[in-house]
Amino acid sequence: MLKIKQIIISTILVVIAVACGNSSEEFVDATPSFTINASIDSLTSSTAYLAQYKDGGFVKSDSTLIERGTFSFAGNVESPNVQYILFDDSKDNIVVFVENSEIEITGVDLQKENIKIAGSALNTQLEQFLVEVKAYEIELKAIVDEYYAAEAEGDEAFLKIADQKYIAQDSVRKAFVEEYIYDNLNSVIAPYLSLRYMMEKDVVELEQLNNSFTAEIKNSEYVKLIEERISLAKGTQIGQVAPLFSMNDKDGNSIALKSFKGSYVLIDFWASWCAPCRAENPNLVAAYTKYHDKGFDILGVSFDEKKDKWLRAVDSDSLTWVHVSDLKGWGNAAGQLYRVRGIPHSVLVDKYGIIIAKDLRGEDLHEKLAEIFAAK
Repeated sequence: MLKIKQIIISTILVVIAVACGNSSEEFVDATPSFTINASIDSLTSSTAYLAQYKDGGFVKSDSTLIERGTFSFAGNVESPNVQYILFDDSKDNIVVFVENSEIEITGVDLQKENIKIAGSALNTQLEQFLVEVKAYEIELKAIVDEYYAAEAEGDEAFLKIADQKYIAQDSVRKAFVEEYIYDNLNSVIAPYLSLRYMMEKDVVELEQLNNSFTAEIKNSEYVKLIEERISLAKGTQIGQVAPLFSMNDKDGNSIALKSFKGSYVLIDFWASWCAPCRAENPNLVAAYTKYHDKGFDILGVSFDEKKDKWLRAVDSDSLTWVHVSDLKGWGNAAGQLYRVRGIPHSVLVDKYGIIIAKDLRGEDLHEKLAEIFAAK
């Protein structure tokens, strides 16, 4: 019996000794992490910053000194996300899809076409997608350019078909993007691209999309953002009280949506550079001329960034109603509030502040207004 006890004690001591002897391996930090090592030949900046784009601005999370064009970051991400590398004396930045891996960035300068990123499979996938979708966007830009050329030449025939031509080409692009997203539902790339390209879908379609993401990516910040957008979209459906907002007009005067209470108001989201918007403007002018005295108003919300182009379009198209803009482009605060992901986009609000229709264009707008003001 004594011998057995000695064997047991000896075994315990050996186990303890082994455990203590391997303590450095036992407590190795196994948390997934990333490293970003960059080398840009002609870079003269002294500091680089790692940041994310949130709520219309960059939020910096880390900084590092740059030595002879080289710098590095290290950290970890709970779920892969797109981050930006900013520099202290340059407006240029590097966009990279960060995942917990070793990422290498090289380049001769900060021009996007001269930057090479390796080590992130998601970044490679995103770059390939952007190359493919760019072909569709080039076609859309060509239609916009044709629109402006036709406008300058007074080609009324083309201006009348520009809207449908743009919509047809855009539908091809949207079909490609949607198919790509549904083919990659197990990748964070899917919710990321959904936020960029799918948010104009109605609530039912968005919920269907959100429910299609696999369990592996449900904790992604992009999935959570989509869920927030769905909640917001439910608040801008027909029958809901129109979310209130205020925005400055061309003279800096604050114009509040609530000031239109008592009238039927069409909130028209548009921009000077949007060919379908410009093509629809004559129809809005006709509707405003016919029904304004009966209690119909339009509140134009521009997605322009350049004030002169915005005001030139207002004057050129004879848009005599109230116009506002914060000159933040797609970051327009009212556009964010109303979940606008494509323009032209309109929301018709009744005299009690209730949303009664959306995206009325052409004859549909006139028919709705005729119905409203038939007894007036």
